Amino acid sequence: MSMRFDEKSHMPHLTGGLVWFAAAMIVVLVTTFSVLRVGRIRADEVGVLLNKWTGEMSIVPQAGQKFYISLVHRLYVLDRTLQTLEMTADPNRGERSGKDDVKIKTVDGSDVLVDVVVQYRIMADKADLVLQSSGPDDAFKQKWARDYVRTLVRENLGELTTEHFYDAALRSQQIDAATVAANAALEPYGIQVDSIVIPTRPRFYAEYEAMIKKKKLADQQAQQEESKAQAALQRKNTEEVTATNQKNVAVEQYQGSVERLIIQTEAECNRIQREADAYYDRVSIGAEAALYQKSREAEGILATKQAEADGIAAMGKALSGEGGLNMVKLEYARRLKDVVVTGQPYTTDAVTSRVAITGAAAAAAPKGEK
Repeated sequence: MSMRFDEKSHMPHLTGGLVWFAAAMIVVLVTTFSVLRVGRIRADEVGVLLNKWTGEMSIVPQAGQKFYISLVHRLYVLDRTLQTLEMTADPNRGERSGKDDVKIKTVDGSDVLVDVVVQYRIMADKADLVLQSSGPDDAFKQKWARDYVRTLVRENLGELTTEHFYDAALRSQQIDAATVAANAALEPYGIQVDSIVIPTRPRFYAEYEAMIKKKKLADQQAQQEESKAQAALQRKNTEEVTATNQKNVAVEQYQGSVERLIIQTEAECNRIQREADAYYDRVSIGAEAALYQKSREAEGILATKQAEADGIAAMGKALSGEGGLNMVKLEYARRLKDVVVTGQPYTTDAVTSRVAITGAAAAAAPKGEK
């Protein structure tokens, strides 16, 4: 950059290069501010940032402000709140004017009309799929949920017979199956179905309604008769149970009496056995004591007799010799001590002799004389 000085002011003057630089900077700033955009994403929304040059999309899940360059990107904002779709016979309700209820052809050929209420939402983590398949803004509300849900409700409820439509449990099973099928079909497009509800009673044609009412009346009468039969059967069962209980009580009482008698008999047998055992013990102990006493007495007698026999044997032994002869003599003398001999002497001889016997003479008689 070159400068020149004014002779009067002595100030440098800008040359043409500096002017061009300033102009370029101004253009850049103006261009930047013209292409810079600020997008706002609310808490109930999800953003999708599209790259215009490459076609790539990125999800912006956070709420707040998003800055981007409009020459390169474009920001789309989608509603992720819970959506309610009503398809009813009331022309003043729902998103479409006029009757919009769903016509069901039952498996047995009857036509049934039902109101359907669907609650759904987009899946925030698949917002790019929603933008690709449905387009921007609220196009997804018109494109997917209505057509798929109506078709799947027709298919699943059409598996019921006309009579089964009166069974709320069976209807709920089929509606649950339709909800599962709807989620399986719409998930690839980023749509989630929370619930499908039939808010009102199914409607039949007038002629068929009359037939249904007659059938319901007949069913009610049959049910009443069945209830009476059930009550009679229940009463019969109750009486049988009562009789069985009474029989069981009587049997238990009889068994209790028999058991008590058995216990008493066993107790009496045990008592008699104990008494017999005690008597046996007493007799056995007494007999053993008596036997022991007699044995002792016999042993004493035997010992005594043995001693006497031994004494007699000893005496016999002692008497077998000279001592025994002396004792015999002594005994004879003792026996003859008090004997008085009387008699009258006589003789055949002509000569008379005198005999005199005295005690002293007998005692002095020589040994061996008689």
